[in-house]
Amino acid sequence: MLKLFYKIFLLFIILLSATLLYQQNTYAYHTLVRIDPIPHTTALIAKEKYADAYEYLNYFMAFEYVKNNPKSQKLLSHIEEKRDSLRYQSEKVLEGLSTGTSDELLGQSSAIGSDFFVLGDIRDLAIEATHYVRDEEVDSLLVALSGIGLVATAGTLFSGGSTAVVKTGVSVLKLAQKSKRIPSWLHTFIIKESKHIKKTKNIASLTPLFTTLQLMHKQIGLAQTLKLLSHSRSFKELKKLSKLSKHYGKETATLLRLSNKQILNQSKVFNSMHPQSIKKASSFGESGFAHLFKRGEANFLKTTLRLKSYAKVGYKGEAWKVVLSFMKSVDEKVWLLIITVCSLLLLPYRVVAKWL
Repeated sequence: MLKLFYKIFLLFIILLSATLLYQQNTYAYHTLVRIDPIPHTTALIAKEKYADAYEYLNYFMAFEYVKNNPKSQKLLSHIEEKRDSLRYQSEKVLEGLSTGTSDELLGQSSAIGSDFFVLGDIRDLAIEATHYVRDEEVDSLLVALSGIGLVATAGTLFSGGSTAVVKTGVSVLKLAQKSKRIPSWLHTFIIKESKHIKKTKNIASLTPLFTTLQLMHKQIGLAQTLKLLSHSRSFKELKKLSKLSKHYGKETATLLRLSNKQILNQSKVFNSMHPQSIKKASSFGESGFAHLFKRGEANFLKTTLRLKSYAKVGYKGEAWKVVLSFMKSVDEKVWLLIITVCSLLLLPYRVVAKWL
């Protein structure tokens, strides 16, 4: 009798493991959680980053669960009212002219405009010279970029404006440096090239970089270009981000953040999917992209459409979702191992010993 119960128990374990393995995909979808954009938006407002707050919250307003939330509507109206005020816009324009940086398009445009008319380059060199005289830290990258800008200006006067691409590139890089968005690889590269340009007065070595920046600027705007630039780890990756921006437009930086760079690392797979599938996955954050990549577009859309629980944001104390979250986190190999071991235990010892 004991032997019978032993075999029944092993069969039960095998069936249970096989069921859990088969249903693991469904468990994984059940544990997906919609992102609540309000906390992060509120945090950005507290830091007075209204442009970033608007971009982030407005992205999620495309989803019904956020669009129909009175709190989201009220928060978005507050941000729009602040950004539309004359005082705020005036401050941003002056910020761009005086400091050469801003988080708003108006300020960024005024900063770039000043660089085109030499004023920006002279202003930045004067600021860094003041730092030097006061024995304060000098921004070597800004000095290098201002020098390149002056060389480009001389080239423009001589060639009738053919180096406008370079002037735009210099301005974009200045804005990136002042907003702390210059990646380390680019910092090293520009310092190195600036020394060569100082001697030769030839900016050809930086033309590919500036051309890529100008293309991104045209495709997604200045603010988004600065954000994508900060995520790059090499010129090769910057060009890859440029291609992504052509595919995803002004939502590229947001998708990059929400996917934790999965759309960059697995760009061939995600670029072949419908934009709406990518958009839907983004509302679940990193895990949404992971499931979309692992299970495929058709499976992802079919399952998310069927499960009503996706309208919820967070677990909200639902213990069963916590359990499912644990079950889906177990590696498939574990279930296969359990099934294999239990199957071997069901066989007579002599048979198993013979195989071994």
